[in-house]
Amino acid sequence: MKKHDTNLIYWVILAALGIFLIIGHNVALNTVCKVIGVALLLAAVSGVYSWWKTKSRKPEAIARLIGSLAFFGLGLWILLATGDFISFINVALGFVIILSVALTLYRGIKAGLHLLTIILAVIGISLGLIIACTNAATTWLVYCEGLGLIYAAVTGFMGERKQL
Repeated sequence: MKKHDTNLIYWVILAALGIFLIIGHNVALNTVCKVIGVALLLAAVSGVYSWWKTKSRKPEAIARLIGSLAFFGLGLWILLATGDFISFINVALGFVIILSVALTLYRGIKAGLHLLTIILAVIGISLGLIIACTNAATTWLVYCEGLGLIYAAVTGFMGERKQL
């Protein structure tokens, strides 16, 4: 198989993944969360097992054990309540945006406010509230990721064709 044929398969798979993210965004988001949950559980089991082998009472070993148990709890929560975890992501992302805009506004007040700064701050805080209060943020994020993959596949394919 020629080199450009192998890359063609790569670009097709990338575009197909992008289309899947756009069409089946809920399934994709749930699948990713489940994979993260399983990965956290496996990391937790590994951490607890390594502590169990040594049963060390050193502070760093106890801290690793506590961290492993926290990972186990988080992974279990993600697996059992995926929808709640996704909602939590939206709320956390919304509050991070609100905090970021508030800090920018605070710095703007210290430097002397401009009307544009106030308008952008109001828009930013409004968007943060919308993201925190709705599930639209993760849906749009998955759409954008899908569009990004399709764009990367098309531009990569077109760039390769020009080289041939």
